[in-house]
Amino acid sequence: MDYTELGRTGLNVSVAGLGCGGNSRLGQGQGKSEQQSVSLVRRAIDLGVNFFDTAEAYGTEAIVGKAIAGGSRDKVVISTKARIVRDEALLSPSAVIESLEASLKRLNTDYVDVFHLHGIVPQRYEYAVNELLPALEAEKAKGKIRHIGITEAAARDANHEMLHRAINDARWEVVMLAYHMMSQNARPTLFPSALRNGVGTLLMFVVRNIFSQPDYLQRVVRELVQDGSLNPDDVNEKDPLSFLVHEGGALSV
Repeated sequence: MDYTELGRTGLNVSVAGLGCGGNSRLGQGQGKSEQQSVSLVRRAIDLGVNFFDTAEAYGTEAIVGKAIAGGSRDKVVISTKARIVRDEALLSPSAVIESLEASLKRLNTDYVDVFHLHGIVPQRYEYAVNELLPALEAEKAKGKIRHIGITEAAARDANHEMLHRAINDARWEVVMLAYHMMSQNARPTLFPSALRNGVGTLLMFVVRNIFSQPDYLQRVVRELVQDGSLNPDDVNEKDPLSFLVHEGGALSV
Protein backbone atom coordinates (compact mmCIF):
# COMPACT_ATOMS: atom_id res chain seq x y z
CA MET A 1 0.00 0.00 0.00
CA ASP A 2 1.18 3.50 -0.81
CA TYR A 3 0.66 6.32 1.68
CA THR A 4 0.65 10.09 1.36
CA GLU A 5 0.12 13.15 3.53
CA LEU A 6 -3.40 14.50 3.28
CA GLY A 7 -2.79 18.11 2.33
CA ARG A 8 -1.32 20.06 5.21
CA THR A 9 -3.13 18.03 7.89
CA GLY A 10 -0.10 15.90 8.75
CA LEU A 11 -2.29 12.81 8.45
CA ASN A 12 -0.51 9.93 6.71
CA VAL A 13 -3.22 8.14 4.75
CA SER A 14 -3.40 5.18 2.39
CA VAL A 15 -3.78 6.36 -1.21
CA ALA A 16 -6.64 3.86 -1.54
CA GLY A 17 -9.15 4.57 1.19
CA LEU A 18 -12.36 2.67 1.85
CA GLY A 19 -15.50 4.59 1.01
CA CYS A 20 -18.36 3.50 3.26
CA GLY A 21 -21.25 4.97 1.28
CA GLY A 22 -22.38 4.71 -2.32
CA ASN A 23 -24.65 1.98 -3.57
CA SER A 24 -22.78 -0.65 -1.55
CA ARG A 25 -22.48 0.99 1.89
CA LEU A 26 -19.98 -1.69 2.93
CA GLY A 27 -22.29 -4.34 1.51
CA GLN A 28 -25.39 -3.17 3.37
CA GLY A 29 -26.94 -2.10 0.08
CA GLN A 30 -26.54 -5.66 -1.21
CA GLY A 31 -28.04 -7.35 1.82
CA LYS A 32 -24.83 -8.28 3.63
CA SER A 33 -25.01 -8.77 7.39
CA GLU A 34 -23.54 -6.24 9.77
CA GLN A 35 -20.85 -8.73 10.76
CA GLN A 36 -19.89 -9.23 7.10
CA SER A 37 -19.53 -5.46 6.72
CA VAL A 38 -17.45 -5.26 9.90
CA SER A 39 -15.24 -8.02 8.54
CA LEU A 40 -14.82 -6.11 5.29
CA VAL A 41 -13.48 -3.06 7.16
CA ARG A 42 -11.13 -5.23 9.21
CA ARG A 43 -9.89 -6.97 6.07
CA ALA A 44 -9.16 -3.59 4.51
CA ILE A 45 -7.09 -2.68 7.58
CA ASP A 46 -5.20 -5.97 7.26
CA LEU A 47 -4.39 -5.06 3.65
CA GLY A 48 -2.94 -1.69 4.64
CA VAL A 49 -5.93 0.62 4.20
CA ASN A 50 -5.98 3.12 7.04
CA PHE A 51 -8.39 5.76 5.69
CA PHE A 52 -12.14 5.27 6.07
CA ASP A 53 -14.71 7.75 4.80
CA THR A 54 -18.23 7.51 6.14
CA ALA A 55 -21.08 9.92 6.94
CA GLU A 56 -24.21 10.35 8.98
CA ALA A 57 -26.20 9.88 5.75
CA TYR A 58 -24.53 6.58 4.83
CA GLY A 59 -25.72 4.67 7.87
CA THR A 60 -22.35 2.94 8.24
CA GLU A 61 -20.70 4.85 11.08
CA ALA A 62 -21.65 2.20 13.64
CA ILE A 63 -20.12 -0.51 11.44
CA VAL A 64 -16.84 1.38 11.25
CA GLY A 65 -16.99 1.91 15.01
CA LYS A 66 -17.41 -1.80 15.67
CA ALA A 67 -14.66 -2.67 13.20
CA ILE A 68 -12.07 -0.50 14.93
CA ALA A 69 -13.13 -1.35 18.48
CA GLY A 70 -10.28 -2.84 20.46
CA GLY A 71 -7.67 -1.66 17.98
CA SER A 72 -5.28 1.25 18.10
CA ARG A 73 -7.39 4.31 17.31
CA ASP A 74 -4.35 6.24 16.12
CA LYS A 75 -3.68 3.60 13.45
CA VAL A 76 -6.74 4.57 11.43
CA VAL A 77 -7.92 7.87 9.97
CA ILE A 78 -11.67 8.39 10.06
CA SER A 79 -13.54 10.91 7.96
CA THR A 80 -17.25 11.56 8.48
CA LYS A 81 -19.80 14.20 7.54
CA ALA A 82 -22.92 16.07 8.60
CA ARG A 83 -25.65 17.34 6.33
CA ILE A 84 -26.65 20.98 6.75
CA VAL A 85 -30.22 20.62 5.44
CA ARG A 86 -33.09 18.57 6.84
CA ASP A 87 -36.61 18.65 5.43
CA GLU A 88 -35.49 21.49 3.13
CA ALA A 89 -34.55 23.68 6.09
CA LEU A 90 -31.02 24.76 6.96
CA LEU A 91 -29.73 23.26 10.19
CA SER A 92 -28.59 25.52 12.98
CA PRO A 93 -25.00 25.38 14.27
CA SER A 94 -26.22 23.56 17.39
CA ALA A 95 -27.98 20.94 15.27
CA VAL A 96 -24.80 20.31 13.27
CA ILE A 97 -22.84 19.89 16.51
CA GLU A 98 -25.51 17.44 17.72
CA SER A 99 -24.86 15.51 14.52
CA LEU A 100 -21.14 15.48 15.30
CA GLU A 101 -21.81 14.15 18.81
CA ALA A 102 -24.06 11.41 17.42
CA SER A 103 -21.39 10.45 14.89
CA LEU A 104 -18.74 10.20 17.60
CA LYS A 105 -21.02 7.91 19.59
CA ARG A 106 -21.72 5.65 16.62
CA LEU A 107 -18.03 5.57 15.69
CA ASN A 108 -17.13 4.68 19.28
CA THR A 109 -14.47 7.38 19.41
CA ASP A 110 -13.97 10.69 21.18
CA TYR A 111 -12.61 12.46 18.10
CA VAL A 112 -12.88 12.30 14.34
CA ASP A 113 -9.87 12.96 12.13
CA VAL A 114 -11.77 14.86 9.42
CA PHE A 115 -15.27 16.25 9.85
CA HIS A 116 -16.98 17.61 6.74
CA LEU A 117 -20.01 19.67 5.98
CA HIS A 118 -21.69 17.38 3.48
CA GLY A 119 -22.91 18.14 -0.04
CA ILE A 120 -22.73 21.94 0.00
CA VAL A 121 -24.24 23.64 -3.05
CA PRO A 122 -22.84 27.04 -4.10
CA GLN A 123 -25.82 29.03 -2.88
CA ARG A 124 -25.40 27.65 0.66
CA TYR A 125 -21.66 28.18 0.92
CA GLU A 126 -21.95 31.55 2.66
CA TYR A 127 -24.17 30.01 5.33
CA ALA A 128 -21.68 27.19 5.82
CA VAL A 129 -18.82 29.66 6.23
CA ASN A 130 -20.50 32.34 8.30
CA GLU A 131 -22.76 30.27 10.55
CA LEU A 132 -21.47 26.69 10.73
CA LEU A 133 -17.71 26.92 10.33
CA PRO A 134 -17.18 28.89 13.59
CA ALA A 135 -19.09 26.19 15.49
CA LEU A 136 -16.86 23.49 13.98
CA GLU A 137 -13.76 25.49 14.86
CA ALA A 138 -14.93 25.58 18.47
CA GLU A 139 -15.29 21.79 18.49
CA LYS A 140 -11.86 21.49 16.91
CA ALA A 141 -10.44 23.54 19.78
CA LYS A 142 -11.99 21.01 22.17
CA GLY A 143 -10.25 18.14 20.37
CA LYS A 144 -13.39 16.52 18.98
CA ILE A 145 -12.40 17.36 15.40
CA ARG A 146 -8.81 17.23 14.19
CA HIS A 147 -9.37 18.75 10.75
CA ILE A 148 -12.31 20.45 9.04
CA GLY A 149 -13.47 19.62 5.53
CA ILE A 150 -16.26 20.29 3.07
CA THR A 151 -17.76 18.20 0.26
CA GLU A 152 -19.51 19.26 -2.91
CA ALA A 153 -22.93 18.33 -4.26
CA ALA A 154 -21.55 16.94 -7.49
CA ALA A 155 -24.78 16.54 -9.45
CA ARG A 156 -25.68 20.20 -8.81
CA ASP A 157 -22.21 21.71 -9.18
CA ALA A 158 -20.51 20.07 -12.14
CA ASN A 159 -17.83 22.76 -12.41
CA HIS A 160 -16.90 22.70 -8.70
CA GLU A 161 -17.97 26.31 -8.17
CA MET A 162 -18.32 25.86 -4.40
CA LEU A 163 -14.96 24.14 -4.00
CA HIS A 164 -13.14 26.80 -6.02
CA ARG A 165 -14.20 29.18 -3.27
CA ALA A 166 -13.51 26.82 -0.39
CA ILE A 167 -10.06 25.82 -1.56
CA ASN A 168 -8.89 29.42 -1.20
CA ASP A 169 -10.08 29.67 2.42
CA ALA A 170 -7.39 28.27 4.71
CA ARG A 171 -9.95 27.19 7.30
CA TRP A 172 -10.98 24.26 5.10
CA GLU A 173 -8.19 21.70 5.29
CA VAL A 174 -9.76 18.91 3.21
CA VAL A 175 -12.26 18.86 0.34
CA MET A 176 -14.11 16.03 -1.37
CA LEU A 177 -15.01 16.20 -5.04
CA ALA A 178 -16.37 14.05 -7.83
CA TYR A 179 -13.62 12.63 -10.01
CA HIS A 180 -13.56 9.51 -12.15
CA MET A 181 -12.76 8.32 -15.66
CA MET A 182 -15.71 10.12 -17.18
CA SER A 183 -15.41 13.33 -15.16
CA GLN A 184 -11.93 14.83 -14.96
CA ASN A 185 -12.47 18.57 -15.25
CA ALA A 186 -10.89 19.05 -11.80
CA ARG A 187 -7.51 18.02 -13.19
CA PRO A 188 -6.56 21.33 -14.88
CA THR A 189 -8.53 23.60 -12.57
CA LEU A 190 -9.14 22.49 -9.00
CA PHE A 191 -6.16 20.22 -8.33
CA PRO A 192 -3.48 22.85 -9.03
CA SER A 193 -5.13 25.21 -6.53
CA ALA A 194 -5.39 22.44 -3.96
CA LEU A 195 -1.70 21.63 -4.31
CA ARG A 196 -0.73 25.28 -4.13
CA ASN A 197 -2.80 25.85 -0.98
CA GLY A 198 -1.97 22.54 0.71
CA VAL A 199 -5.59 21.37 0.76
CA GLY A 200 -6.15 17.61 0.99
CA THR A 201 -8.38 16.16 -1.74
CA LEU A 202 -10.65 13.16 -1.38
CA LEU A 203 -12.33 11.72 -4.46
CA MET A 204 -15.90 10.51 -4.64
CA PHE A 205 -17.40 8.30 -7.35
CA VAL A 206 -13.98 6.95 -8.36
CA VAL A 207 -15.44 3.48 -8.89
CA ARG A 208 -18.79 4.07 -10.52
CA ASN A 209 -21.57 1.54 -10.76
CA ILE A 210 -21.78 2.31 -14.47
CA PHE A 211 -18.44 0.59 -15.12
CA SER A 212 -19.83 -2.78 -14.00
CA GLN A 213 -22.92 -2.54 -16.23
CA PRO A 214 -21.80 -2.87 -19.89
CA ASP A 215 -25.21 -2.11 -21.46
CA TYR A 216 -25.67 0.98 -19.31
CA LEU A 217 -22.15 2.14 -20.06
CA GLN A 218 -22.60 1.74 -23.81
CA ARG A 219 -25.87 3.67 -23.70
CA VAL A 220 -24.30 6.56 -21.78
CA VAL A 221 -21.33 6.71 -24.14
CA ARG A 222 -23.69 6.80 -27.15
CA GLU A 223 -25.53 9.73 -25.53
CA LEU A 224 -22.23 11.54 -24.98
CA VAL A 225 -21.39 11.09 -28.65
CA GLN A 226 -24.83 12.37 -29.67
CA ASP A 227 -24.55 15.53 -27.59
CA GLY A 228 -21.03 16.22 -28.86
CA SER A 229 -19.16 15.46 -25.62
CA LEU A 230 -17.23 12.62 -27.25
CA ASN A 231 -15.74 12.34 -30.73
CA PRO A 232 -17.42 9.37 -32.45
CA ASP A 233 -14.10 8.52 -34.12
CA ASP A 234 -12.61 7.87 -30.67
CA VAL A 235 -15.29 5.48 -29.47
CA ASN A 236 -15.26 1.72 -29.91
CA GLU A 237 -18.82 0.42 -29.50
CA LYS A 238 -17.59 -2.90 -28.09
CA ASP A 239 -15.10 -1.26 -25.72
CA PRO A 240 -16.61 2.13 -24.76
CA LEU A 241 -13.78 3.16 -22.43
CA SER A 242 -10.96 2.40 -24.82
CA PHE A 243 -10.60 6.12 -25.63
CA LEU A 244 -9.46 6.68 -22.03
CA VAL A 245 -6.65 4.17 -21.89
CA HIS A 246 -3.67 3.03 -23.85
CA GLU A 247 -1.02 0.41 -23.38
CA GLY A 248 0.76 1.17 -20.14
CA GLY A 249 -1.82 3.42 -18.50
CA ALA A 250 -4.55 6.00 -18.79
CA LEU A 251 -4.50 9.03 -21.00
CA SER A 252 -4.35 12.49 -19.49
CA VAL A 253 -7.61 14.09 -20.56
